[in-house]
Amino acid sequence: MKNFKFKSIWLLSESEQRAREESFSPKKTLLVGMNHTGKSSLVKSLFTALGAIPTGELDRWSKDAAILVEFSIDETGYYVVQQRNHRGLFDAAGNLCFASANATDWGRRFADLIGFNLVLADQQSNSVRGDARAFFLPFYINQDGSWLANWSTFTALQQYRKPVDSVLEYFTGVKPPVYYELNSQKLARQKELAELRGEENVIKSIRDRFCKIVPVDGPKTMPDIFKQDIARLTEEITALNVEQEKLRYTLVREKEAAESLDLQVQMAEQALAHYDSDAVFLQREPHEVLVCPICHAEHDKSFLDILRYSEDARVLRSLAVQLKSDSRKAVEILQSSKGRLRLLDDNYSRISAILETRRGDLRLDDVVRAMGAESAFTAFDAELGELEAKINPLVTAIDRLMAQLDELASPKRSKNILSIFRASYATALHALNMPPVETKKMRLNSRPKISGSGGPRSILAYYAALWFTSRSEYGSFYMPVVIDSPQQQGQDTANLPIMIEYIAKKLPDDMQIILASETTTTSSFDKVIQLDEAYHLLKVDQYDHIYRFMRPFIDAMYENLLGSEDPDDETLES
Repeated sequence: MKNFKFKSIWLLSESEQRAREESFSPKKTLLVGMNHTGKSSLVKSLFTALGAIPTGELDRWSKDAAILVEFSIDETGYYVVQQRNHRGLFDAAGNLCFASANATDWGRRFADLIGFNLVLADQQSNSVRGDARAFFLPFYINQDGSWLANWSTFTALQQYRKPVDSVLEYFTGVKPPVYYELNSQKLARQKELAELRGEENVIKSIRDRFCKIVPVDGPKTMPDIFKQDIARLTEEITALNVEQEKLRYTLVREKEAAESLDLQVQMAEQALAHYDSDAVFLQREPHEVLVCPICHAEHDKSFLDILRYSEDARVLRSLAVQLKSDSRKAVEILQSSKGRLRLLDDNYSRISAILETRRGDLRLDDVVRAMGAESAFTAFDAELGELEAKINPLVTAIDRLMAQLDELASPKRSKNILSIFRASYATALHALNMPPVETKKMRLNSRPKISGSGGPRSILAYYAALWFTSRSEYGSFYMPVVIDSPQQQGQDTANLPIMIEYIAKKLPDDMQIILASETTTTSSFDKVIQLDEAYHLLKVDQYDHIYRFMRPFIDAMYENLLGSEDPDDETLES
């Protein structure tokens, strides 16, 4: 099984000049604090950085704050830095692996990194890869969307069409990662087979029509068809000329747009370079009064001025990233148009060559006259034989893959997994002081719908059953569990300690657990993080050293997103 763990988190707000650093135990960590002390902000930042935005707004939280999260996959460490929609992934040594300026690209790259190959359907029934939202969905109880009877853990889950069933089947092993790997191979071979079958049908259709037109016992002479071919080719090349002129005009406009965007990017980068040098001067200047190094004029160094200067730089940086993205899209459009023009030129040359070809008195009907029907049918049979040699191994491979898929999704396997899930749910209910329920017909997606103080306990029991099942012999991932505040729906004081004790003692010993709670507990946790100041999760006294630590990650991410050394840039010169 793959083992995913959270290790540390750093939060940085340059506008507020505040920051915070926390690390997590590989086993059990407790976050303790009253309302508004930052428990939810801390745990939500873990998922936000990794591309899964939790449900629920954070009060008094700057959206421009930067987040750095350290995590590991099978003991291999990584860092991810995030600011708004910009994210960068780094290895354990701090080397940038890749950066992304949009959620879609990040979701795909993150899934590739962790080997998350779940395939879901979007609202148009198109197949799409699951991203971080699907990856963390069963393992995070969000106080703003998970303690009720519906799945509202992360925002924008409605992008997918009924994703919960597929996610739960994936992690519990009903349809494990190997199922999707084999299914992907099957679909690729089926696509290849369909193309070959289509080609085979075309050849058979041509052969049948040829059989009806050309007599088998001798050659055929059709000069009228030759004249028709000449007329058709002439008409085709005329149409190509018209389309070619339109495309050349389009290319001129697209090239101008691409060059204009490239110029704007250069101007933005120059402005950012000036800001960076000025920022270094402001950070190093120890006095309350700034002295201009050129005219020696004195200026007050007020916090508000520095704040506005930092905000202007943030806006400029975001603008530069957007301009860079727009420039790349313009270049892609330009290259696409050039490709279409090259295709037109190829067709133009091909047709012109056919029209201009003259070899003595040889005509198309001479060639047809010289070829007997027997040689034509021999050519057809040879082509069909080659196709059959490609088709037969594909059919065999598809049959083998379908047999493997049927075995993975067999009723016996599903029954065994459901037995583990139902037994785990019944055991958890008993441990959480809940009455027993009938579980014979319970499915993986049978989320409880109990009101009152029993509701949160039944939800915790349900999630725990999923966690135990995902760690059985059928599962594929050891995942961390994050539980945000079990004190929900008026949970009574008698049963709240039972919930916390269950989390601390009854869940697997080697499972990483991060629990956010408003109350202290006598249960043992490997690490306790105390949050005691409302609306001040980030601290002034931690800002300087965290800023120095995080800044190289942030700069490397933006340097990559704004980098001028891009292969697409060279296309503007062509």
